[in-house]
Amino acid sequence: MPASTASNETFDLCVIGAGPVGMALALESAARGLSVVLLDAGGDADDPAASDASRAEMVDPARHVPMDLAVRRGVGGASWLWGGRCVPFDEVDFAKRDFVPDSGWPISSADVDPHYRAAVRYLDCGDAVFDETPPNWRDAAGDLLASRLEHFAKQHKRALDLRGLIAAQSLIELRVEEPVTGLDLGPRGDRVVGVLVGANARPRALAKKYALACGGLETTRLLLATQQKFPRAFGGVDGPLGRYYMGHFEGSVASVVFDAPGDIDDFDYRLDATGGYVRRVLTIAGETQTREKIQNIAFWPDNLPFYDARHRSGVKSLIFLLAGTPRLGPKLVSEAIRLGIVGPAPRRRAPHVWNVLSHPFDTAREVWGVVHDRFVQKRRKPGWLLRAPDNKYVFHYRAEQMPRRDSRVTLCDERDEYGMPRLRVDLRYTAEDATRCLRAHGVVDKALRANGKGRLEYAHPEGERVARVLEQASDGYHQLGCARMGSDPATSVVDADCRVHDVDNLYLATSAVFPTGGHANPTLLATAMAARLAAHVAAKANARDGAEAARSAA
Repeated sequence: MPASTASNETFDLCVIGAGPVGMALALESAARGLSVVLLDAGGDADDPAASDASRAEMVDPARHVPMDLAVRRGVGGASWLWGGRCVPFDEVDFAKRDFVPDSGWPISSADVDPHYRAAVRYLDCGDAVFDETPPNWRDAAGDLLASRLEHFAKQHKRALDLRGLIAAQSLIELRVEEPVTGLDLGPRGDRVVGVLVGANARPRALAKKYALACGGLETTRLLLATQQKFPRAFGGVDGPLGRYYMGHFEGSVASVVFDAPGDIDDFDYRLDATGGYVRRVLTIAGETQTREKIQNIAFWPDNLPFYDARHRSGVKSLIFLLAGTPRLGPKLVSEAIRLGIVGPAPRRRAPHVWNVLSHPFDTAREVWGVVHDRFVQKRRKPGWLLRAPDNKYVFHYRAEQMPRRDSRVTLCDERDEYGMPRLRVDLRYTAEDATRCLRAHGVVDKALRANGKGRLEYAHPEGERVARVLEQASDGYHQLGCARMGSDPATSVVDADCRVHDVDNLYLATSAVFPTGGHANPTLLATAMAARLAAHVAAKANARDGAEAARSAA
């Protein structure tokens, strides 16, 4: 739809950002009777060219992926890039923990849980059932839990389905190629009276309320750019905005050896009753986390890296060779996963060719299984877990990062094509993050041995393990904390309803509001919170309309 020329309009809600979270917020709001205008800076599809405006300066490129792997403009947003994993947060993630500075949310898991049903519907990832303990792990329950299920979106490029729902909803107007470059907070700075659009910063008053759903970093950039004109906004220039930037850190420093060969089957990808894929991971009970003073973490057994030809697997080597093919590789899996398959340079192809040629019949049989799971059947299998003859598997972890005030994003001098300052990203990990991650490994190893399930074998001597964890620590896909939620404007940007402190009609629908990150990918929770926000905004609008009607009747 072409850009509107109207300067003043009266939508109930303006949502900025048409990724899965923004579209869910728009649809949930419209379902409650609100009129919504939905803006996106990109086109009506994946728009890599428009996404160049999000390029940022990285203080330490080893700690943060390039923005073209983490941010995508266009309808569907970052769902064009992600692997579709959907995981809820745990109850402990919302709690105040004395060993995690600046932890504690102003809401609890009970405030969000009812909205997961809407979130899984919009993300198309099955039922909102995330806990199921297999029979052979029930006696092992205690410190170590084998109940957490990760769901995967059946169609991770959510624009393909949600775009149709948007078009069918008469209360939503979608406008593409509308890059918002700033907010007009009015003469007192306490209310959004309009948005600035495009390189010419055309002011436009669109709605009674506004919600930013541009992703963690782009939402923060828009607020920081607005703060340049309104320096007292969002806690002031030395306030919390842009600080506490977090993601997760993941990698492997050990292998898991199962005592029973069949136990690996509990961690393979499988189809659930809805036709979507799920996978089980190992987690540590919340009480144990508190007792041992460790942050939340998830573990799962995995194949020896595809790029390591020592696995001697023909099919793994063939996948490595195909993923490294410029045209075919990006079509097999998302770019982030593809980079994990091909691994770091230099990439030696000859040993992989030898693996394929040395096991032609086994390779052909296993390749058919991969082709069937990935391309023939309706639902693509998210990954491959192949049985190891020695019951030994890489033990992968994804861990919560400690919130730190000096891990932050700021604006730099360079500007994008619309005249907006670009971000300078300084994501920081600590030795304490690594130490607690290793302590969690110790808890798992002890529990596996005590229950006769297996053991861990470390890849490095004890004195080298902290350095190894930090060497692997990197993120940028999960953009958390830069506009955190809280009750105190001095230490947070939004309140428990995701309304910006001191700006009465501005809300944030993004993982940037998360005070802590748990081990889970943020998309499912961010979508659930968008549904919760829609209910809140609709309730406020209905209360206002009722009050106005009462005054008119009087």
